[in-house]
Amino acid sequence: MVATHKTNNMKKIKLAASIGILMMLAACSKDVKVDLDLPKAEQLKKVYMPQAANPVEVRSVSIVDKDTSFVYSAFLGGPKPATGNITVGFTVMPEKVTAYNQQNSTNYQLMPQGSYVLEALTSVIPAGGQSTGRLNLSIKTKGFLNPFETYLLPVTVTKQTGEGTLNESLATTYYLIAGSYAPGEVPREKTLALGTAGVGNIMLDFDGKLIIKNADGNLLLYPVNVNGTFGTPAQIGVGWNIFNMIFYFGGDRLIARWASGGQDISQYAISKSGAFGGSKSIGQGWGIFTKIIPFKGLLLGVDGAGDMTMYPLDVAGNFDFGRIKKIGTKWNDYKQVFAYQNSLIAIEPGGDMYQIPLSDSGVFGSRRKVGNGWDMYVNVFASGDDLLALDSNGDLWRYRFNPIGFWPLKK
Repeated sequence: MVATHKTNNMKKIKLAASIGILMMLAACSKDVKVDLDLPKAEQLKKVYMPQAANPVEVRSVSIVDKDTSFVYSAFLGGPKPATGNITVGFTVMPEKVTAYNQQNSTNYQLMPQGSYVLEALTSVIPAGGQSTGRLNLSIKTKGFLNPFETYLLPVTVTKQTGEGTLNESLATTYYLIAGSYAPGEVPREKTLALGTAGVGNIMLDFDGKLIIKNADGNLLLYPVNVNGTFGTPAQIGVGWNIFNMIFYFGGDRLIARWASGGQDISQYAISKSGAFGGSKSIGQGWGIFTKIIPFKGLLLGVDGAGDMTMYPLDVAGNFDFGRIKKIGTKWNDYKQVFAYQNSLIAIEPGGDMYQIPLSDSGVFGSRRKVGNGWDMYVNVFASGDDLLALDSNGDLWRYRFNPIGFWPLKK
C-alpha cells in the first residue's frame, strides 16, 4: 500500500509539472488565442452604466465659481465587442428621485435646473469596442446649491440603436451631491469661552447639554440655549479627579475610568438634571487602552498596538463576554476618534478627518475623507448631529455638521 501511494503521488507530480510547462509555453507565445464563444455569450450583450454598480455615488463639491466634473459612460457587457455601432442616450428623469426616496425612506431633492450639464445626451459604443469612453458631468455650484444640503441626480442610459439589450438593473447612476464651503470659509459659532485653563478639561455631550470636569475635579453641567450656546453651569459633582476618562453612555449612565491601579471602570446612574444615583464597578484592567470610545451599546477599546476591541455592554452594566472581539487595527494612527451616528469620526495628527461606518455587530464600512484642517483643535466631539471643537485658547465652537459634505477648515 505504501509503494502504491508513492507511485500515485509521483504520477500526480509529473502531471502537475507537465501542466505547468504547458502553461509557461502558452504564456510565452504571442499567438495565444482566447475563446470568446462562451455559452450564452449573446445573452450577456447588455448595455449598462458601470457607475450604477454602486447604490449611490457620493460626491462632495465646494461652492465656488469653478465647475466640478464627474465621469459617466455606457458599456456593452459580455466577452465580445460590438459588431456595429450602438447608439445610446443619457437623460435625467426627475421621477426617479421620487422613486428613490420612497424606496430608501429618504427626502433628497433633485439637483436644480441649470446646475448640471451632461457632455453628451447621445453617444456611441463603436463597432469593435465596448464603451462610449469617459463623458463629463459638469456641476455648477455657486448660485445653485445650498451649503451642506444633499441633492440627488439620477443619470439614466437608454439604448437607441444597435445590438444587445438594456440592463435595466444597471441603467441609472444616482449621484448624491452635497455642496460644501470653500476652504477656510466653513462657518462656526462660538458656544463657550473657558480660557486657556479650560483646555485640559474633560468634556462630554450630555443629550445636547455639556458636562465638563474642570481642573479642580468638579463636574459642571451646562444647559444649552436656543441659539446653541451654553448657559451658566450647575455643579453636579466633586472629587472627580480620581478619574482620567469619563464618558456618557446614553440613557442614564456615565462611565468613568480610575486614574490609579489597573484603571478599572465604574458606572454611575445620572438623571437628565444631573443628579447621581447608584454606582458600581463594571470592568478591570482598562489601563491597557489609550482610547475608549462609547458607541451605542459598545465600548471600543484601542490598545497600545492600535488594535480595537469591542465590548458589548447591557443596560445593567454587564458585558456580553461571548461577543467581545477584535474588530480593527492601526487605530493609534488617529489623534482623535469619537462616535457619530452610525459611524466613527477619526482625525489624523495632520488634521484630515474621516468617517468610517460601523455596524452594531462591529463590522466597518469603507472609510471616506470628510474634512481637513481639524488639527487646529485640541478636542473635537459630537453633540447630536453637530460637532463641538475646542481650540487652544479655550474657546468651544459649534459646527452644524453633515458628513455628506466636505469640511475644509484651512485655506
